[in-house]
Amino acid sequence: MRTRRGARIVLLDQDDRILLIRHRYDGVIVVPGAPDREFFWVPPGGGLEQGEDFLQAARRELLEETGLTEVEWGPCLWTLDADVRWGGEPVHMHERYFLARARGTQAVTRARLEAGEQEAITDHRWWSSAELVAAETTETLRPVGLAELLAEVLAARGRPSGEPRALRSGVDQGEELGP
Repeated sequence: MRTRRGARIVLLDQDDRILLIRHRYDGVIVVPGAPDREFFWVPPGGGLEQGEDFLQAARRELLEETGLTEVEWGPCLWTLDADVRWGGEPVHMHERYFLARARGTQAVTRARLEAGEQEAITDHRWWSSAELVAAETTETLRPVGLAELLAEVLAARGRPSGEPRALRSGVDQGEELGP
């Protein structure tokens, strides 16, 4: 089984809001037993390119998906492992989630998105912790339990102790992962 390695960014602003990207579900990634949803929200990120490490990929993906450059980087917070079907083939996904904080007032832009991403990425939004909690019943948010995970990060002031936390994929709850 092929492994797809990816990096995502838990990007916080000065008000401790997290930036999420809204994706249109295109059916490329299928989690067995998970329902299809038209849209889902996920932190910026994507797959590693040849020769990149996880942090290099996180930096590149953040620039591509948001255009943001005024960012202070923190530690790897979480890891996620899941077996999925990607384009009809079985794939093991391994993702690392890095903490970062946006500095300044730079606006998010879609200018660096590739053509396919222009169609798949439909929106971006800064979410407060309270908004995440309220949206858990009306929106598909990734990773599973994001509101609680963010609350833990904020309580630790972005300085978690020990190794990154291993996240659950949501497959055991019949939920779907984003790309």
